[in-house]
Amino acid sequence: MKRLRLIPILFLVSITAAAQSIRDIYQEGLKAYDEKNYKVFKEKMYTIDTLRPNYPPVVYNLAGGYALTGEIDKSIQTLRKYILMDATQDFTSDEDFNSLKGNADFENIIRMQKELTSEIPVNVVQEFPILKSHSECITYSKKQNAFFLGGVRDGQIWKITEEKEPEVWAESTENSWAVMGLEISKDGKTLWACTSGMDNFEGLKEADKGKVSVLKYDLKKGNLLETFAIPANHVFGDMITDSQGNAFISDGVENKLYWVSEEKGELEVFTDLDESIFNLQGLTFNENESVMYLSDYIDGIYKLDMTSRKLEKLAVPENVLLKGIDGLYFLGNSLIGLHNGTKPNRVIRYQLNDVGNTIISKEVIAQAGILGEPTQGTIIDEEFYFIANSPWGAYDREGNFTPGDGKAIIGKLTKK
Repeated sequence: MKRLRLIPILFLVSITAAAQSIRDIYQEGLKAYDEKNYKVFKEKMYTIDTLRPNYPPVVYNLAGGYALTGEIDKSIQTLRKYILMDATQDFTSDEDFNSLKGNADFENIIRMQKELTSEIPVNVVQEFPILKSHSECITYSKKQNAFFLGGVRDGQIWKITEEKEPEVWAESTENSWAVMGLEISKDGKTLWACTSGMDNFEGLKEADKGKVSVLKYDLKKGNLLETFAIPANHVFGDMITDSQGNAFISDGVENKLYWVSEEKGELEVFTDLDESIFNLQGLTFNENESVMYLSDYIDGIYKLDMTSRKLEKLAVPENVLLKGIDGLYFLGNSLIGLHNGTKPNRVIRYQLNDVGNTIISKEVIAQAGILGEPTQGTIIDEEFYFIANSPWGAYDREGNFTPGDGKAIIGKLTKK
């Protein structure tokens, strides 16, 4: 059976030399497979999975390698992990897994695949035409009774009020690019935004690629108060604020947590997480803000003690794979993860133990169907609202944006 191949654009390795080394190892593995040297094939896939975990083609091939070398239990375990990432693959017709057929655990994986591809409908609360801006992030103002959405393509911030047409609230300014994160301060007076110089931003200058900024607006007046910018080689992907007026921003390239403190008013590094995290994304505080939870798009969820700045990875049961989480939100001693790095995409609620370092159960809130790419959300009076279908799939290979006549959807989850 032909092995699954790497997709270079999705192969997230921050250091070019390391990426090249992994591709070389991968090609060596495929060569061994073609030569029916399955032991070497398996070893090569295992090496890559150690260097860069949870990359679906590698995990699938590793499961096949275990099956071909008679390591049935390891094959079952690895195939189960793969199906949690991509439940759309027809693995039952792959001859490499013939040694698993008739195995009760293999049949359980087949049943699990059906569950993972079944639709769980989105609770839709608002729909409107997909904005030319390409909405990625969302926040909400109680004072104005309105959602605010950040645009990837034009760097604009949009205001969405029920029964009114979406309107541009803020235009893109100097040192402002794709809006990737939005947050209204706890006192309701300030709107914060983080932006990134990405290729999807129309008219991006070559000199601005990889540059990032944080914008601070007066929410009532709509005027820009301050801009904090730093040079290239970053992607600011999400941001949150605390009750003290501090703003925190995730950098998915350097894997550093930045902040603008209320006291100093400067954009600087809060803590460097690069030794532990592959691709930093979503941020959320627990109820008393003593802990921040962070999503690593590749490898799971971490807990950061805000005083000691000690990082701890959450423990998870066997049926939980915390891959592909973009936005992350704390609600009622649970974490809501917006998974857009799985097939199909999912919104999952993870219940935490009393001390908040272990996931003890999960509940899939939405899956497949009209759920596109869920990206970010916001909590309003103990209810969670989220962008259900950010149109990342509307770009063609040349980067043209063609969303068609579809609707942008805001979904909702009520706290239990």
